[in-house]
Amino acid sequence: MPANVIVRNYQPEDLPALVAMINEANEYDQLERAVTLEGMQHEMTWPNYHPETDCFLAWKNGRLVAYADFLMRAGEENAPTLFYTWGMVHPRWRRLGIGRHLMETLYHRATQRLQGLGDKPAYLQGSGRDIEEDRRALFEGFGMHRVRYFFDMARPINNGLPPAETPSGFRLRTFDPSRDMEAVYRVDVDSFRDHWGWTAFSYEEYEHWVYQPHFRPELWLIAEEEATGKMAGICLNKIDPDWIAETGRQEGVVSILGVLREYRRLGLGTALLAHSLRTLREAGMEFAHLGADAENLTGAVRIYERMGFQVRKTTAVYRRALHNGNLAG
Repeated sequence: MPANVIVRNYQPEDLPALVAMINEANEYDQLERAVTLEGMQHEMTWPNYHPETDCFLAWKNGRLVAYADFLMRAGEENAPTLFYTWGMVHPRWRRLGIGRHLMETLYHRATQRLQGLGDKPAYLQGSGRDIEEDRRALFEGFGMHRVRYFFDMARPINNGLPPAETPSGFRLRTFDPSRDMEAVYRVDVDSFRDHWGWTAFSYEEYEHWVYQPHFRPELWLIAEEEATGKMAGICLNKIDPDWIAETGRQEGVVSILGVLREYRRLGLGTALLAHSLRTLREAGMEFAHLGADAENLTGAVRIYERMGFQVRKTTAVYRRALHNGNLAG
């Protein structure tokens, strides 16, 4: 690592420098990501995230040149403990050992956080787009291995939308924050509990995620049984003006699409997605995108392709075991 690089924990007054450095790096890497002071402030106050001990910043002559952090989630029962890592090295300071030093710092801090949690598997986990050669080299040089791929899929929504037919016995409606929050949280948790890489998260975390900047409840759709009123599925959509300004595309996001196991294969997921595309179009969007596990056992990728989505980007997930871990687990 270069001389005179100082690594220390995050302090609230570092936020403007952190936002500026991330945006410079994202522009260089052509990642089409927009980071704002408001958005990062929201991230820094995330429940269960401790930037004062788990976020590390590297400074060179008073300039921020890199950062790395993690959020720890201790999985339920025999599920692994995951340390979701994020980080960035400014392009001018890459391949000089700064990123490696920060990864080693995260590894050491993670082992401290594991004390008292027993011997179940635990991993450092990171991800990177297929075009991020510097990130791939950093992860692989640090002993992390690719364990999964995810797709970003997109389609135009100006016309040619798939039929929006709701299965018999169900109805779709918009989200009501005053009465639906806990039920949506439970459907989200139970819909994805059997998916690869899922870890438990608290209602407090979920509520914080919901009320992020630019949250619009009218973009969230719920499927429920007509006879009982029981919630069966959700499709949670978002329009991010900051991202639109960065990319120049009027594009909405299907953030979460989940259906409870007992209601799958009835057409609810297709109906929710088809209605969501119309909702985003009515809100002025011209495109929509969503994320999908490339190896999802429910056949999600095939469903999205049938509905006109095409793979646009690929992201790889990397892991390194902290102890007692099968890297592919």
